[in-house]
Amino acid sequence: MENQQQNPKDGLQGNSKISEFRHIKDAVAKSINEVKNAKSGKRIVFPTKWPRLNKQLLGGLQPGKMYVIAGRPGVGKSAFSNQLLFDLLDTNKSAPIVVLYWTFEMPDYQQIMRAASNDANLKFSQLYSVDKPLEDAELSRFETAAKKYENYPIYFCSIPQNMNKIKETNNKVAMKYPYHTIVNLLDHSRLILGSEDSELQKLNTVSKACMWMQSKMGSITILLSQLNRNIEQEFRAKNQYQPLLTDLFGGDSIGQDAHVVIMLQRPYDLYGITDKYCGEDPINLLACHIEKNRDGLLGMIPFETNLSTFTIQER
Repeated sequence: MENQQQNPKDGLQGNSKISEFRHIKDAVAKSINEVKNAKSGKRIVFPTKWPRLNKQLLGGLQPGKMYVIAGRPGVGKSAFSNQLLFDLLDTNKSAPIVVLYWTFEMPDYQQIMRAASNDANLKFSQLYSVDKPLEDAELSRFETAAKKYENYPIYFCSIPQNMNKIKETNNKVAMKYPYHTIVNLLDHSRLILGSEDSELQKLNTVSKACMWMQSKMGSITILLSQLNRNIEQEFRAKNQYQPLLTDLFGGDSIGQDAHVVIMLQRPYDLYGITDKYCGEDPINLLACHIEKNRDGLLGMIPFETNLSTFTIQER
């Protein structure tokens, strides 16, 4: 008998051993549908209040992606991500979003104090009555600002957990709210519990678990991470201690798996730099370096900061 040639596109899906493959025509159809949805305004994306950041991220935060926010201790990672999260909810009020805020570094009430101090334009020293008791009018202003957040779809967990618990919780929330996008804010990666032999192995477990949640339920992950001490070596001073992707602690796992890596730097406050930093005045500068961006643009976005009231705005 004469051998019959079978068309490859007809043969793979029917073979149980390789049924996980899809023919390229499926990807072509999906790519066209993606562009059509964007054209008609049906693309799912959650913009922030920061226009330049939105542009770099192709519109804002997107489901199924991990955003790593990294920096040395004291640079303002928690303040930046805190404002990012609350602004995200303010900008997308009608969107079906539920936030799981894993705040392992500080108590949940302090996160609210930070957000409300910004809204009420009151310094933390005023809120704690350091120099003098807070005036009644100022207390009333703070209470009004704080109560604004009572109805936000945010659930705090301030007790350190392992990734199995975090995955399990995400699964339960996804089952309860099947049409919502889950946003996980993990503050921060090194405080997540783990039984691995080394911290790098633990970070790899964290990263892979985040990828699982993003793939399974389309969640958004905002993961706060540390930089290693390489950035503070003397020879780096020539480049004003500008961060590199290799400075990311556990970069081999977290850096590779992340869709976006944002590295924060405050050149004046942390290192006393007074010369122009990437063309910007370093005083009150929070430099937001986008060092990895799978779909969008790289570069530095300058933010004006007043961390006494936890105010962060794009310059």
